[in-house]
Amino acid sequence: MSVYDMAMIELVADDDSAIISGGGFDRRDIKLSVDPDDLFSDELDLKIIESAFAPGGMAGAEEYPVRTLTLPFNLYDNGAGIEATVSRFRKLWRAGRTLLWQVTTQESGLRLLQLRRSQGIKFSPSQDWNITGYARAVVTAVALNPFYESAPLTMTVTNPSNGSNTFWLPVTNPTDQKAWPEWSLKPNGATTFSFADFSFNNDQEIDPDWAPGRFASRMIVTPSINVMWSVMSDPLMDTYVAADLSNANGQMQAVEPLFWIPPYTGTDANGPVMLPVTINGPAGSQVKLTLRRFWSAESGLE
Repeated sequence: MSVYDMAMIELVADDDSAIISGGGFDRRDIKLSVDPDDLFSDELDLKIIESAFAPGGMAGAEEYPVRTLTLPFNLYDNGAGIEATVSRFRKLWRAGRTLLWQVTTQESGLRLLQLRRSQGIKFSPSQDWNITGYARAVVTAVALNPFYESAPLTMTVTNPSNGSNTFWLPVTNPTDQKAWPEWSLKPNGATTFSFADFSFNNDQEIDPDWAPGRFASRMIVTPSINVMWSVMSDPLMDTYVAADLSNANGQMQAVEPLFWIPPYTGTDANGPVMLPVTINGPAGSQVKLTLRRFWSAESGLE
């Protein structure tokens, strides 16, 4: 295996970026040192629900802890003086800033975390770094989302003519995490939209009284709208947001998306699942589906 086969790790900010591991033989002034902590972990904590009437307990849910990374770096003088490298490093990791931690592997491509420093940078020079041209720094950072994100699945369909047209979107979720659909509804005049919210037999996770498959073909229908709407299925997000900030949630009268695309959906021999979208309105009205893809590790799990 050559150095080009190794994982490449890059720090990316809006005004600077640095390849800190892998990626070739170029001399670099900021390098990731050995033994970073929790960078490659995919462990999850299992919540156990105890019962007074049975020994032990039952598995209740998985808790996703905050991913805290302890990242050691070696800083070198690369021609402009070690102080320039230290200054650049401090600026990259300045308080309150969000950085992208990008990991690229041959197997899984690019996956990233959004990191923010949670403690002061710890420097441990053996002597004045102006003498040695070298400094060691340790950064403790928190991932704003504990899961690594890869490129999302996106699809856009456009109404070709006035009236009602139905489109079928081929959807896959190759990850080990739930995928929550995000819909962008763009009318070109008064338009009604309907989109899939299929249960994939997870009905009882919403209500134990529902039979599995009860909402296998559930569709959500909007009222006639004239402005763009954003629809977020993730229960942690605002579900309906209108471009003119009108009361989109009120117009939907408490009808909300309930379900997610389960892990590994559409990755078997049957291929993608087909989700229907109907646009009833003028030609040029559009629907965009975005399915963000999250993973519990920086590579693998496909």
